[in-house]
Amino acid sequence: MNAVAAKQPEAVLRWVRPPQQARTRESLTRLLDAAEDLVSERGFDEASVADITRRARSSVGGFYRRFRDKQGLLHALHERFCEEAQATADEAFDPERWRGADAGLIIDAFVSFLVEIYREKAGLLRAFLVQAALDTSVRERTEALFEYLVTGLSVLLEARREEIGHPDPAMASEFGMRVVLGTMNSTIQLQTRGVGIDDPRFEHELARVFKTYLCVATDPLQPVAGSSPKGR
Repeated sequence: MNAVAAKQPEAVLRWVRPPQQARTRESLTRLLDAAEDLVSERGFDEASVADITRRARSSVGGFYRRFRDKQGLLHALHERFCEEAQATADEAFDPERWRGADAGLIIDAFVSFLVEIYREKAGLLRAFLVQAALDTSVRERTEALFEYLVTGLSVLLEARREEIGHPDPAMASEFGMRVVLGTMNSTIQLQTRGVGIDDPRFEHELARVFKTYLCVATDPLQPVAGSSPKGR
């Protein structure tokens, strides 16, 4: 798991997959699981229907009985992703999980977990990002999920109001979240030129940006694993 979780067992965050309610959904679940794995690995365009059905132990005919085309599949994947993300948020933002934790630790764990998920599901999230620019329903679901995450994080941070120097913590939580997600969209999903640091350093610096904006106390500047000072 991530470095923050290793140091703080109570801060371990995990992706939640809600239980299926009917056995009749098993074949659909296999198709979605196979599609999610292949799209995450290869990207949406490179994940063919034939490869998806082969991995799902299904048939091309069975695929098209459920989905009109690959775009229909992408919608189903996005709906499931949002459902799972909300279930994950419900567990991750449970106040009891963070009893005794300060605002800095919460932000560190949250950013670290987001980077982990973005790396693990990069191809899938990239497909969602592209589709959101073209499809109103995907964009609306994405924004609704964002608001859900912001609300959960804001509740935790508001309970630690005395640790936050920003005069408007609720607004700052939302804006800071957009900065974090925008950076990950650019660096991880769109694969723009990186800043020459590995994931632990990336997580550390991104969390520092968020904490500094909120005016939450941060550790003194010091070398971090993965840093490579220029000029040496």
